[in-house]
Amino acid sequence: MNESDIVVGTTLTRFEEVIEDHSTYLKELENLIAIQRMDYERVIRVLKRMRKVRRDLGQGLFTITTRFNEIKDDKIKEEALGIVSYLNIVGLKDEKEILINLKELARKSGYNLDIEDDIKQIESIISIISKISL
Repeated sequence: MNESDIVVGTTLTRFEEVIEDHSTYLKELENLIAIQRMDYERVIRVLKRMRKVRRDLGQGLFTITTRFNEIKDDKIKEEALGIVSYLNIVGLKDEKEILINLKELARKSGYNLDIEDDIKQIESIISIISKISL
């Protein structure tokens, strides 16, 4: 095991909880959209938690992508690739779509939901992911 294996392995271990939190908050936002009733205070609370989780995702993904080509352990490399692929294909794109739908629901309910920075952050993370050599 080299240093990149250790650093990425540690990041992947921490990612289990971060990705679980991300999925939980996404489901919570999806449910708020599904009932078509705007609970503005609840949305703001969930968005604050999502921002922290997204920040953690961004930092972890940066670590993974910058060290990916140096990983020697095939198991760690495979797990990292799986997580990066999941977040790229499902997690982050779903989050972006949900935020756009939530903003529209808020607008229809008479609220202004400022998510432009959230969208930029998601796009930045997706850009980081795209740099990985798959």
